Amino acid sequence: MSRVRVLEVSRVAVQPSPYPVPDKAVELSFFDSMFVRLPHLQFLFLFPNTANASFPAIIGSLKSSLTRILPFFHPFAGKLTYIPSADRVVIDCSASAISEGITFIEAEYDLDIHRIAKSEVHDLESFVQFVPNVTVPELPTVILAVQVTRFLNGGVALGVAVHHTVADGQGIWQFFEAWASICRTGSVPSGFAPVHDRAVIKYPGGDEIAREFTRKLAPTLPKTGAPHHSLQHCMNLTKRTFSADEATIKSWKKQGLHLSPSTFISISARVLVTVASVRGLANDNGPFIAGIPVDCRSRLNPPIDESYTGNCVAACFARMTASEVAGPGGFIRACAALKEVRFDAHFKTLYFGWFNNL
Repeated sequence: MSRVRVLEVSRVAVQPSPYPVPDKAVELSFFDSMFVRLPHLQFLFLFPNTANASFPAIIGSLKSSLTRILPFFHPFAGKLTYIPSADRVVIDCSASAISEGITFIEAEYDLDIHRIAKSEVHDLESFVQFVPNVTVPELPTVILAVQVTRFLNGGVALGVAVHHTVADGQGIWQFFEAWASICRTGSVPSGFAPVHDRAVIKYPGGDEIAREFTRKLAPTLPKTGAPHHSLQHCMNLTKRTFSADEATIKSWKKQGLHLSPSTFISISARVLVTVASVRGLANDNGPFIAGIPVDCRSRLNPPIDESYTGNCVAACFARMTASEVAGPGGFIRACAALKEVRFDAHFKTLYFGWFNNL
């Protein structure tokens, strides 16, 4: 198998800016604390057509735009740090913590990017080489790292590692969109002001719940005991992306017409039926539980703005029996169960009920 060759490792500095003024630390909410011991999230973007720009020009553009966007996202430049005296994990955004800058890796790969990008079966062995490999045996650890890999026949891969404590999917996507905006236009949208202050989440006893979550999930801090995912096990699995066009989704909705399922429910129900069927669960009367992440920003009291970047997602669950989903009429039953899911704002009860079964 071809290997990625690292050409250079440098640092992208955080430039001074009037907005926002970096705090010395961002204290994690109970939404964030659940992810303290988990590995970094990894994101990969493939750009096959880069004929109009040289690799040095691409690197320069990505670095300069990253430098300009980081003051808006100063926690992304910080370090996840354990404070023993307070029994808390925080994102340290002090001058000393962000002074090292963001690790920026330049690399090259000698295979065809089109083969990797368009292959029906995903090439995980190659994919994992295009993202920074950040290990977290002990805190403190960096929040963000970047890798850009050029392909010798043209095209580049942009790999980003982000620790989940800094943001949920919506928050991370705000970062990517703002970075891309500066890359394309040289500026962020007018009035752009992401919110990182966890104090906007008003929940009784929230700080103590965050500490309890941390004690439960990461009892050996500052050592994280981060789980080591077996990459070899993953390599033995086939990985594909399945697409459903508009006509297909409409046909699914028509099957559950009396339920008026949304696009999300229709696709989710089809996934559940497929999973139950391929596992041969038609005669299994055991429980079949689907966990659904729910954005809580608009559901909190008081609600918080969509510009909030921190984690604000709770798990809701649809409960069925396996045979109901895998057997005849499984799609309709799955749609009905998903429609019955209700948001539960009792976060401590909800999550500790799950934790106690770990």
